[in-house]
Amino acid sequence: MTNYGPQEPQIRPEPAEQPGKRRRSVSTGQILGGILFVLVVVFIVENSRRVKIRLIIPEVTAPLYVAILIAAVLGCLIAALLRLRRKHNHPPR
Repeated sequence: MTNYGPQEPQIRPEPAEQPGKRRRSVSTGQILGGILFVLVVVFIVENSRRVKIRLIIPEVTAPLYVAILIAAVLGCLIAALLRLRRKHNHPPR
């Protein structure tokens, strides 16, 4: 028998979630970033002696953690700029 009338759309059942598995709300990159952040903080705390820091011309005496903190912030800014540039040059598909 052939039915040429309006047909009901087929409803596909949602895949049942397994009881032991949940979606992660934190990505692997966020976990690694958190671990690196903790390591940088420990490194800063351990290196608090005063050192001479020479920029292009001026020479300053400051705690080593200031130099480490400045380097970490500059590294984050460079990574963010590179990510922004890549996102701009390679739009999502």
